[in-house]
Amino acid sequence: MNKHVKLVLLAAMMAIHIAVPAQNRISLAGKWKFRIDRDDQGIQQQWYTQQLKDSLKLPGAMQSQGYGDEPSVNTKWIGDRYEAFLTEDKYAPYRKDDHFKFPFWLTPKKYYMGAAWYQKVINIPPHWSGKHVSLTLERCHWGTTVYADSRLIGADSSLATPHVYDLSHLSPGKHTLTIRVDNRYLSEVGINAHSASDQTQGTWNGIAGDIVLEAGSPVFVKQVQVYPDVVNRNIRLEIALGHSGKATAAGSLSIAVDQLPTLKQSFSNGDSTLSFTYPMGDHPVLWDEFNPKLYQLTVQLQTADKKSRDSKKVSFGMRSVGTANSKITVNNHPVFLRGTLECAIFPLTGYPPTDTAAWARIFRIIKAHGLNHMRFHSWCPPEAAFTAADHAGVYLSVEVDCWARVGDGLSVDNFLYDESNRIIAAYGNHPSFLMMVPTNEPAGGKNRDPYLAAFVKYWKDKDKRRLYSAGSGWPAIAENDYHVMPEPRIQAWGEGVNSVINAKAPNSQFNFKEKLKDKPVVAHEIGQWCVYPDFTERKKYTGLLQARNFDIFYDFMKKEHLQAQAHDFLMASGKLQALCYKADIEAGMRTDYAGYQLLDLHDFPGQGTALVGILDPFWNSKPYFTPAAFHRFSSATVPLAVISKFTWKNSEVFTAAVQIAHFGKEQLKKVPVKWKITGNNKRLIASGMLSADLDWKNDNQAGNISCRLSGIGKAEKLNLEIILDGLGANDWDFWVYPDTVNVQPGSDILIADALTPELSAKLEAGATVLLQLNNKISEKKGASIKTAMSTVFWNTAWTEGQAPHTLGILCDPASPLFNDFPTEYYSNWQWWDIIHTAQPMHLDNFPAALKPSVQLIDTWFEARKLGILFEARVGKGKIVVTSIDLQHDLDTRLAARQLYHSLLSYMHTKAFNPLIAVRTEQIQELYQ
Repeated sequence: MNKHVKLVLLAAMMAIHIAVPAQNRISLAGKWKFRIDRDDQGIQQQWYTQQLKDSLKLPGAMQSQGYGDEPSVNTKWIGDRYEAFLTEDKYAPYRKDDHFKFPFWLTPKKYYMGAAWYQKVINIPPHWSGKHVSLTLERCHWGTTVYADSRLIGADSSLATPHVYDLSHLSPGKHTLTIRVDNRYLSEVGINAHSASDQTQGTWNGIAGDIVLEAGSPVFVKQVQVYPDVVNRNIRLEIALGHSGKATAAGSLSIAVDQLPTLKQSFSNGDSTLSFTYPMGDHPVLWDEFNPKLYQLTVQLQTADKKSRDSKKVSFGMRSVGTANSKITVNNHPVFLRGTLECAIFPLTGYPPTDTAAWARIFRIIKAHGLNHMRFHSWCPPEAAFTAADHAGVYLSVEVDCWARVGDGLSVDNFLYDESNRIIAAYGNHPSFLMMVPTNEPAGGKNRDPYLAAFVKYWKDKDKRRLYSAGSGWPAIAENDYHVMPEPRIQAWGEGVNSVINAKAPNSQFNFKEKLKDKPVVAHEIGQWCVYPDFTERKKYTGLLQARNFDIFYDFMKKEHLQAQAHDFLMASGKLQALCYKADIEAGMRTDYAGYQLLDLHDFPGQGTALVGILDPFWNSKPYFTPAAFHRFSSATVPLAVISKFTWKNSEVFTAAVQIAHFGKEQLKKVPVKWKITGNNKRLIASGMLSADLDWKNDNQAGNISCRLSGIGKAEKLNLEIILDGLGANDWDFWVYPDTVNVQPGSDILIADALTPELSAKLEAGATVLLQLNNKISEKKGASIKTAMSTVFWNTAWTEGQAPHTLGILCDPASPLFNDFPTEYYSNWQWWDIIHTAQPMHLDNFPAALKPSVQLIDTWFEARKLGILFEARVGKGKIVVTSIDLQHDLDTRLAARQLYHSLLSYMHTKAFNPLIAVRTEQIQELYQ
């Protein structure tokens, strides 16, 4: 056997073959040959004419299959705000190559940015001769260039839509298909845009969806766009015809929708686009969130010579969208958007799923939480997401792959037009596709707004099947159909402890009516309330992206001996997180705006690690909250109690106004509204019945509730629940305290604000001391740490230390300290005026076994042992040290007064018996 024959046989053995069934669709999924092009030599050296040596599987990403480099401090990420990792001493151990761990987003097992080549031998069946043959590459990252044998076929750079190539020229038999994929930053879409950034999906290289060859008629139906006209009960069709090579012919189209009559339409040799109207009968069923009815349109093509036949099926819904006053309307009915974001968060693969089942699961989950809307932040999902949303009845807002600076004449300005046209061409028929926005939070100079105004006008004139706005967040320009604005929320960027939730005494009265505009307003990225990391979650990261950031945060906990409390921190901060979301959403429900977009129902693992979800990144519930509990305050029908305060004296009459936010399937008359107030062990205290007409609006009035509190003799947490049978229920805690309580310490408790030598001696000898250090804590021992009612907003790394820095309290409600102060183990509204003026005490120099009686949960980026009240033994004496203000305005600060009473009562009992010994010098370090 000569050398030439051996090489031929070797090439044949290494080539990847596919079966050639007698069909018109061939999947190319499976094994492919592969080569990394680190030095960008592949085009110049014509790798498409060479046989590649390595191998992997597609669909998939090369990094998931072991190709690429180990991430390191030298990795050139696409994303920003990670400078602290490179400079701060606490991250030094994680900057080493053999121990590299990145704190600010998930770390891929392998990293590579550049060109890579994929190659497969294909076999064109004999019966495909003369047909239109296409290659479809779904969900590529990013740009593709395709070669067949030695011929360049073309290139595509869409991030959102399939890359489709015409291979009609290929003769029957074997051919070498070579695809160059380049995952570099190819246009200025924004380094934090979720279409391209390492913040979430990562810079993977590959093809994630279908890879198929398809053969069809040389004269074919290229595209069908369906424009429903609900008022006139018809659809307008725009049908684009295509042809391979020189194939042209006259012929006819047969158009039918389900069982409706068939419409015939002829076309001539010169026709490329046909437009006409198809009647939908007298009573077409409309599509919306409650009845997501889909129709199927079938277009059949036959040429006059009957040599060419083609067929195309399109699903669509009879749905209109518009605006009226402050609301977006669907089929002329006002809707209230209850939305969450999806930011391309798929840790197992890096890329989004392209199967309908995966998206159907996600939409079932958000609907179980009462939501009806999803915004795709700076990216567009694959076809499967739209299909699943069509069936689920979920309204989608899609952004054109950008979080960018626009209007400066950069390539992104043209990319937005090109990409949006590709998106509408591919997904425009989906009734779930309700809104389109070019970019998240657009930046730019003087040309930004004119550029965005022109973009919005372009699409409003071209396609009225959806609504358009210039940007998610801003700007609120006249051309917008609706505005997306950050102002209507209870914690704005940069507000810190001066926000509504932190600076104002808790109530359920406030709303955002003064922040509305002349058009419907969708609240931008409300929430952003954090929870502590769930370290048990780490085992779920079995794919490309790893939670090495969690390893860092756990190490930080160990430095101050807090790791045993990790689960408690999760649970307590999670309960507070849910409380904050409830307050945010209910304020929106009380506001006559168009709806809200949460950031986020599930965790956002990038931008510093933003653990803002009551679900993890895999869309699984966390242990402290359920979908049913969330649904109570975020659904189509939500009872709302308008309550002026949450702490009451037992000499007062509790009052609340009741209103119902209702955007259900139908408007309803004279709906019974039940209410009840219960105490400990669900003891019924009061109940009653109201009635309301439920129109489609936020403030259907049901009446007022009042209840005398004189029967509450001891401090107690009560609960008001409002129930609309079959429609919804909601509830609120409030606290009732005795009108008068004793806050005199007695002669056996020494009250002081410093440990003087004299007092220290008495303490060592056996005295009982209450040391009140409010406003005395030193900067280095906690005063620089800002605490407040709410949990952390977004995360302290990305916000560069915005307050608050803590995630609520942790305590033991069974402790006798709280015998006269009813509390859970976590922050609830009665803690507001206690925490509001308290200073954290950093207890790093105290014994590891000392656990504060009222502990603060610190940001996981620092994980300091913090408290606002602890007890200890000093010599033969006992001491309580607190930074809570227990001295001022106690007549109006009911919860602080009651806590003080409970603390003093406890210190008088034998139960006050601290076990952990400390030195006076350790205490003095807190304030000196």
